[in-house]
Amino acid sequence: MATKSNGNGKVKVEPKGSALYEVLKGIDFERRELIGKRHAVGLFDLVQDKGGTYRCYACTLCERSCPVDCIEIDYCPEHPELPFDVAAAKAAAAAAQPEIDMALFDTVIRRLREGSGLIEAFHTTQETYGWLPRRALEEIAGELSLPFSRVYGVASFYAQFRLEPVGKHVISVCMGTACHVAGAPLVAEAFAQELDIPVGGTTADMLFTLQSVNCVGACALAPAVRVGEEETHGRVTPQQARKLVHQLRKREEA
Repeated sequence: MATKSNGNGKVKVEPKGSALYEVLKGIDFERRELIGKRHAVGLFDLVQDKGGTYRCYACTLCERSCPVDCIEIDYCPEHPELPFDVAAAKAAAAAAQPEIDMALFDTVIRRLREGSGLIEAFHTTQETYGWLPRRALEEIAGELSLPFSRVYGVASFYAQFRLEPVGKHVISVCMGTACHVAGAPLVAEAFAQELDIPVGGTTADMLFTLQSVNCVGACALAPAVRVGEEETHGRVTPQQARKLVHQLRKREEA
């Protein structure tokens, strides 16, 4: 706490940060409200256009949160609507992902028709393909008569579901308390260096995916590493992590 003299003695002076800090400390980002203001007074984002000016991007948040319903978002003719080709957007999304064998998807459809739910369909799909392809999510949405946005929202909410293709060998480094204390972060770093990918990444040859998980159920073997769903390695050191990668590569060459 800094002090300064005002002629009659020293008084305390509250530390003051930058102008940006002074603004940020008055914002509750979770509630999107200004701290100390009355209810419904909030902070709403603007977007910056190419000319450098800011404008509302019509998120309708102000309209929905107005306590007296005095705000209404409507079309403004001086700002023409941007064209959006739904068919072209879907085609681009489909082209960005690899083709999948839809014959394998019959199991998912059969279980859905037997009464399985959305989450179970995700698990079955991921067991089949190793991830959740967009085409599969679209089929699930159609079978359950749900909007695709809702199906995608649920799939993207849970960390155990993958929305991108994974490698043939998925290496999971346990980051539970026991493993973390025993050196799991160093093991993960060794894998990342050897594979030349970050945690959560997949190698270009689609052989390896490196991920961290909360627990693999092998605390007595900390730090533990799992390859796929069946192969578990205990008390792994950074050097052993590098050797494991070499062994897996040799296994592929054999």
